[in-house]
Amino acid sequence: MPSQPNVLVTGAGGALGGAVGERLRTGGLRASLLVRDARAVAAAEAAGGWAAAVDLLDEAAVAAAVARAEAEAGPIGAALLLAGGFATAKAADTDLAALRAQFELNLATAASVVRAVLPGMLARGAGTLVGVGAGQARRGGARASAYAAAKAALAAYLRAVDAETAPAGVRAVTVFPMGTLDTPANRAAMPAADPAGWIDPARLADVIVLAATLGPRARLTEVEVHPDA
Repeated sequence: MPSQPNVLVTGAGGALGGAVGERLRTGGLRASLLVRDARAVAAAEAAGGWAAAVDLLDEAAVAAAVARAEAEAGPIGAALLLAGGFATAKAADTDLAALRAQFELNLATAASVVRAVLPGMLARGAGTLVGVGAGQARRGGARASAYAAAKAALAAYLRAVDAETAPAGVRAVTVFPMGTLDTPANRAAMPAADPAGWIDPARLADVIVLAATLGPRARLTEVEVHPDA
């Protein structure tokens, strides 16, 4: 991988995406950010990154955005698959529509990007894919059956991709935050909780960027990040 790769980031408009984007900028890495709306594009470009608004469930749109990113910002050396979504409900209240929605948000959004970036990575013989799992995908969790299943499926998908592509120099990693992220949304949703026991998004961003940039002679495969409390 080049010393300054073009790093593609999905979900770049979220709290974790923002922390990852900042970590890339301070590390001198080029970032291509995929966001959901034009307002987020303007904010990303103002911060010095390449950005595009794209529906990650539209394969043709994703392929076009990846092609533009490579043409305008350089070959993609890593793809950080941060887009996703959480839902909470009892298993008895989780219908197939809710289950499908979680799989679309957490697996299909990643798979569409992987499919778009893999040909270039394989042609160059180098690249890293980094997905974000969840503690519930490792150990389950009450009222999170659909979310846990979708995140576990993402991890299984990336393991399979890694088995297929690692011999050609393209590796896949899953980072598992094993606790709640300290974000404005989570603070608003859980005002009585003590965020001192939550994970700092900036520290999780450090791990994600490290996983993407270790280089060809060392790599992570799966890593858990726990609260330091």
